[in-house]
Amino acid sequence: MMKTLIRVLVVLALLVLMLLLVPSATPLALSEEALPYPTYVPVTLEADQVEPISYEDKVPYAPIKANYLPDKGGYLDPTISVRVEYTRAFDTTIQLTWVQIADASQLRAKLANPYPSKSWVRPDVIAKRVSAVLAINDDWFMNRNVGYIVRNGELLRNKPDEGYDVLIIDDQGDFHIIQKPTAEKIAAFEGKVIHALSFGPALVVDGVEQTEFVSDKGDVLHEIASKKVAQRLAFCQVDKLSYLIIATEGPENKGSVGLTIPQFAEFCGDMGVQQAFNLDGGSSSSVVLNYKKINSLSTGKIRSIGGMLYFVTADPTVPREE
Repeated sequence: MMKTLIRVLVVLALLVLMLLLVPSATPLALSEEALPYPTYVPVTLEADQVEPISYEDKVPYAPIKANYLPDKGGYLDPTISVRVEYTRAFDTTIQLTWVQIADASQLRAKLANPYPSKSWVRPDVIAKRVSAVLAINDDWFMNRNVGYIVRNGELLRNKPDEGYDVLIIDDQGDFHIIQKPTAEKIAAFEGKVIHALSFGPALVVDGVEQTEFVSDKGDVLHEIASKKVAQRLAFCQVDKLSYLIIATEGPENKGSVGLTIPQFAEFCGDMGVQQAFNLDGGSSSSVVLNYKKINSLSTGKIRSIGGMLYFVTADPTVPREE
């Protein structure tokens, strides 16, 4: 009887010891979505000393190499702040790039070649042409014959289509999203349009996460592609002259599943942005920093694209080389 009791006590002691030595299963039960996402701490820029840059002229300034942060972490000078971080959601690695500028004219656009050319150029090449601190792909509108398209204040096409939401960026650098756009809705906009992109769908509008992505036409872009897991890219406004580019990996990337449009909208909403607009994804999604593409490749090669949105420095310390 005594030997049996001793054996029971020994077994119980071993069980207690195992519980103490083996890591708790609780953290493993937490989903990656439960982990806190990175946040951006705004910096003070010298806005009062910045001269607006004409959209008609070449950018006069170039980024300073020493101002790029280590490990492709961003860029900082008195007129622009870029910070790159990574997180996980929906079993996918997601790149977060915060951009803060001193003046709205530091957000610009560049086509691969003058409109109406349909030629493509590698995004890193386009970024270098314009001395971009940071650049991202646009809506690749030349692949369609519809859309309300404005670049650097110049109207290129005025054929709004309800199947493609419109992102307007005004002369203050503020985002305005027009869903199911019509000529009447476009004409009703009272601000000065500097850039207008036609793609979408809208993911967050005026701080509200969107949940409906099927157009009245049953458009293929919204009805089918929105349900597909893919590599995606969103351009978001966080605050005045403060932006966030969200670039996800896709199913072609090891360790990532990719996101559907509803999942992407949910993530953008969780990041607390005011406006979020889906841009061309898949192998077209491009984030270029220091003239190098830094977001994940889906095909192993850098795909040429039709145009980019980009940010420049307004610090006159280093003139741009011709």
